[in-house]
Amino acid sequence: MSCFNNKKILALSAVFCILLLISSCNNNGEEDKQLTADSITILQDIAQEDSALIIENKANEWLDLSLNDESGSWKKFKLQEFWYEDSMQEKPFKPGNEFYTDYASLLKWSPDSSYVLDIGTYGKVPVKDKKGNIKIEDGEIDTKASLIFPNTNTVAELIFLGAGGTFIDGRWIDSTQFSILGVFDEKGNQQPDTLLWVIDAKERFFRKYKRQ
Repeated sequence: MSCFNNKKILALSAVFCILLLISSCNNNGEEDKQLTADSITILQDIAQEDSALIIENKANEWLDLSLNDESGSWKKFKLQEFWYEDSMQEKPFKPGNEFYTDYASLLKWSPDSSYVLDIGTYGKVPVKDKKGNIKIEDGEIDTKASLIFPNTNTVAELIFLGAGGTFIDGRWIDSTQFSILGVFDEKGNQQPDTLLWVIDAKERFFRKYKRQ
């Protein structure tokens, strides 16, 4: 089962944006219902493609382990939104000699080593214990995930949660797509949601799911 190709993603995204625009200007009840139905269909198409991708690459098993849920975690996630991150800019990145070793537990290399998913080095401090082992301690309270491009020594910010969330884990699904699992208090009501981002590093196509 193949994942979304670029043309299909562009088409669906364009149609979805047009539907939202038309809906915002339209006061006809019957037409609004049809537009809503079309929007739901687009979301379902994307979710079905993602489901095939995740199950085929056994990322659903990773989800179960990460959430300690043997009942099938993936089926409890619902697609909330999707978008292209056109403004995702790469910035120069020159880490110290020990960066990839010290922060190894927070770095996820893609299968071909073209990318490194960073799920939490931001604000963290590596500290050696009495035995010389490296332990990661909190510094800044903010949480950020980034994508490192080791071949060009650049980095791009992916998700910034601030102090209201944290990342549980991250995993590469295939050579260009990865997932990030986290919790975030989006509403500020002290009841954080469990979220899953599925991101295509090459196409910069983001999908955000929420556990129901």
